[in-house]
Amino acid sequence: MLAEREEIYFHTPARLAGAFPYTALVAGTRVALPNEPPIRKRFHQYVLVHTTAGQGLIEVRGQRFVAREGMSIWLDTSQAYEHRCGPDASEWRYLWMGVEGHGLDEVYAFLNVQQSPLLEPSDQGAARAAFQAVIGYLDDRSSATDALVSAAIAGLIANLSAPRLVSAATPDDPASRDRITAVLVAVRKDLARAWTIDELAVLAHLSPSQLFRRFKETIGTTPMDWLRHERINRAKRLLVEPGAKVSAVAAHCGYPDPYHFSRDFRRLTGYTPTKFRRDGGY
Repeated sequence: MLAEREEIYFHTPARLAGAFPYTALVAGTRVALPNEPPIRKRFHQYVLVHTTAGQGLIEVRGQRFVAREGMSIWLDTSQAYEHRCGPDASEWRYLWMGVEGHGLDEVYAFLNVQQSPLLEPSDQGAARAAFQAVIGYLDDRSSATDALVSAAIAGLIANLSAPRLVSAATPDDPASRDRITAVLVAVRKDLARAWTIDELAVLAHLSPSQLFRRFKETIGTTPMDWLRHERINRAKRLLVEPGAKVSAVAAHCGYPDPYHFSRDFRRLTGYTPTKFRRDGGY
């Protein structure tokens, strides 16, 4: 049974949780088998994965990557992706965590993770230990959990980033990536705004056609498709909060018309907002 092959631990924020730069919203372990369907759930967070045994198959932007033992994967789950046990493996054992934190968007863009999500840690043992530590901290919560989790994630990010930082050639167009990152940050801060392509282009200091091309090259989708998924992912998090009202969540996420919100929500999640709220999420 799946319950025997999967463990999940959730973050319960304490009073000073916001004082630390990184947070693990959820973490766990899993054993995936060859006959299982791929995982492709989309959320508003980064997910880091570390292979402990077997082999995983990762698909991002139509490209496939094989995750072998000791490798880590960095996924932006607001974008289309999927992962599953590799076809030539009897199983895929991995550790994982959903993370949020200051500067992760910039690191993600600088390391070009969108194009190449597989990361070779500079110290595989330390990477595995960091995942295990975060899982342990969430499982056995204490007053120090938030600080310990943040420190473990910071060390992990440095471990995963080091090889690419050392070997990376001069970026083809760092200014372009910085402009796209500026758009991501600004829009995520104000999802309720009725953003237009022209406004996003002004933020990026590009023409609308340049923005469209460079956005797709960097993020893997169009600006408006990305915005739609950002809004729905934010809505998923708000809908499960106590007392959430569908109309208020819709407006907060940039949908003044609840009908359009419900249509997009169901198209991207398979649920109506009301059912998603009633079921407490997935």
